[in-house]
Amino acid sequence: MRFAKLVALGVVTVAVPVSSQTPTTAKPAFDVASIKPSAPGTRQAITIQPGGRFVASGVQLRLLIAIAYHLQAYQMSGGESWIAIDAWSIEAKAEDVSVIPFWSPPYIPDVMAVRLQSLLEDRFALKTHRETRELQMYTLTLRKGGSKLAVAEPPPQPTQPPAGMRPPLGPDGSIPANFAPPPGAILAGPGTLIGSAITMDQIVVFLNRLMDRPVIDKTGLAGYFDVKLQFAPESAPRATFGSGNADASPDAPPATGDPSIFTAIQEQLGLQLETTKEPVEVLMIDSAQKPSEN
Repeated sequence: MRFAKLVALGVVTVAVPVSSQTPTTAKPAFDVASIKPSAPGTRQAITIQPGGRFVASGVQLRLLIAIAYHLQAYQMSGGESWIAIDAWSIEAKAEDVSVIPFWSPPYIPDVMAVRLQSLLEDRFALKTHRETRELQMYTLTLRKGGSKLAVAEPPPQPTQPPAGMRPPLGPDGSIPANFAPPPGAILAGPGTLIGSAITMDQIVVFLNRLMDRPVIDKTGLAGYFDVKLQFAPESAPRATFGSGNADASPDAPPATGDPSIFTAIQEQLGLQLETTKEPVEVLMIDSAQKPSEN
């Protein structure tokens, strides 16, 4: 298996209702929060710590919106260019959140997500609305014969893989067949996905980084799985981890000995990608402002 580097994957889809026009109670908010521009070269990281602490570094507003509303990139539209470029460091604390509910990346628990929404609306003056659009998509479904995913126990706690983690390589530079990342984490690289105790949401996030149109999960599979996927990296239409091929298709022959990503998903996972058109609710970013430091 070729070398694969550890990467942090994006977030997944969960619809979070916006406030009604006549709210009866104020949306929960952090009690204290500090926001400042990140220094050049700051490593991107987001952690949730005991005592209701939210700490982020090197993160863009667009990523914060995705995290706060549990959205993927295709579910957001609009906004000025700086929201995807300028990076920020945030430290915030919710005094009334003493216990963080169990959660698994790429989600953050709702008790923190709703407070992050309030922070963005207050400090970034974020204004949004929602629209429904018809989008060309891939739906991930079960192949005839059923899933080949290995069922796993839930990870003991939210897992954030250590930055710069590298697997032990064999003499030929390959990853040992029995290597696995920590529970809840994904090891991803060109043509490679190895996941330990991960959810379908995490698998879909990975696929969304590789495909030329959004991928949505219609497998109906719940729980946690151990996953190994090996495919020709050039077969992915939009490869984050290597050279993508915009003309890739299920029938395109791979340049390497590995199967195309479409074939690998079918043969190795027991799933399949099908082209479809679906109505999708999109969060429209109407306006936002750069916050002042404090």
